[in-house]
Amino acid sequence: MKQNKILLILVFFSIVSVLSMNIPLIAEQQDDIHINPVTLSTYAEYYHRVNFDDELTILYPRSSIPVILEPDQSFIIQFTSIAFDSLTAEISTAYDAIPDNILLSIDSIHQEQDVMYATATIPVETPQELYNITLTIESEGEIYSTTRPRAVSIKDAIDDSFTFIHLADFHIGDPRGLIENPKETIGWKAARKVIEEVNLLNPDFVIISGDLVFGQMYPFEYTLEYKKCYDILQEFDVPTFLCPGNHDGYIQTGQDGLRFWEDYFGPVYYSFDYGNMHFLSVNSYDWPAFDRLGFSYIVLNWGGSVQDAQMQWIADDLDEHIDADQTLMMMHHNPLWDTTGDSLLKKGYQGQDELLNLIRTKGVDGIFAGHVHYDNVTIDNGTTYITTTTLASSLDHDAYWGYRLVEVEENVFSSYNYKEPKYSVPSYHINIIEQDATSITIENLLDTPMDILVEFVVPNEVYTVNHGSIIQIREKEEMAAVYVLATLPQQTTTSITLS
Repeated sequence: MKQNKILLILVFFSIVSVLSMNIPLIAEQQDDIHINPVTLSTYAEYYHRVNFDDELTILYPRSSIPVILEPDQSFIIQFTSIAFDSLTAEISTAYDAIPDNILLSIDSIHQEQDVMYATATIPVETPQELYNITLTIESEGEIYSTTRPRAVSIKDAIDDSFTFIHLADFHIGDPRGLIENPKETIGWKAARKVIEEVNLLNPDFVIISGDLVFGQMYPFEYTLEYKKCYDILQEFDVPTFLCPGNHDGYIQTGQDGLRFWEDYFGPVYYSFDYGNMHFLSVNSYDWPAFDRLGFSYIVLNWGGSVQDAQMQWIADDLDEHIDADQTLMMMHHNPLWDTTGDSLLKKGYQGQDELLNLIRTKGVDGIFAGHVHYDNVTIDNGTTYITTTTLASSLDHDAYWGYRLVEVEENVFSSYNYKEPKYSVPSYHINIIEQDATSITIENLLDTPMDILVEFVVPNEVYTVNHGSIIQIREKEEMAAVYVLATLPQQTTTSITLS
């Protein structure tokens, strides 16, 4: 009887979820979203699979693999393009009420195979913010322009002490959250609430280790869910790095989830640096096509797999970054755990032994995983394996919806538990009670003080603040964006007011 009730709930939610997305059940993919190869040598195979038929497409950076820089630093923009006579690059504040538009200097341009590489430099006076990037070309008298949102983050200084947040199992489209809280599941409220809290906490960046969508309910589901997930992710005010999980990569009704991933988010594995810390984003659902087949709720495998090509890339990448102060990996499936039970074919974690050998012998300091919807911390051979609960789906063991705040001191991650020995920060504990143009009231229901950042958009005048300190002001004509850094004491409600 209980199973029948749950099934009825899931059927009901499948209808509600389609309606809440406000787009047709069968929709075409966006034409201007393509694969983002981080390096030509690593992701050359994608060029043989995808046709870049637009006049101009930015491959890197993008919102799922952004670049984080200081003013006066240079970076490489990867793009495809028709032949052009001139090229300009510009960054503009992302979804901001007071936009800044900043022209970049193009230092050099070269081409390798079908990809163009433009080296651009951030101007010295660029304010600290998250920016969209726009490329514009002139070709035979015609102007073409394209933009990637939230692709460039400018920091006044990239320090060796910073914070990042780990999220797992985002699960846009997943009906199982109804079992925990129907009110917060419909309309993806739980996911959006976590984004609101993360924006207040203002980490240097966010990593999300898999299962961003569901992909296991109705025909052509990925068409809806990837578009909705992409849109929701744009609500982050901080840079986000993503890796896929099993729900992101099923092959259902002729749709390959990993191809959707590449279209919306870029390559399924890559690496990046923050200061002198090195991060690898690993695809732990690296099964051949047959093993990723699914028929609605019935899928062949949902456990871990890392195949030979990616394994060799991991080994090479670790060798190339041996001098990093610390090396961290994010992936969906914790490589310590057997996933034979996550397969109708009883296939265990493919490549598990080789992956663990690389982790143990090449000095990987930390692993950030998800998949199981509960918290866990295990230390093995000097490596800390951290699994974080889901923020919106069903729960197991003693879990709750939440996210993990990680503190790094002198390029060593030193704090990752909200409560010992393993627990992440519960969501719905940092809440905006009231807000207007010059005031915000926030309650902190957690058992620890939390530092938050608030932006006020106000007339361009001189202000003081009653709680916290003004750390940055961006002025534009008669208006100004005033940024206030404040500490919320535990178990209290705090009002922050400009005057």
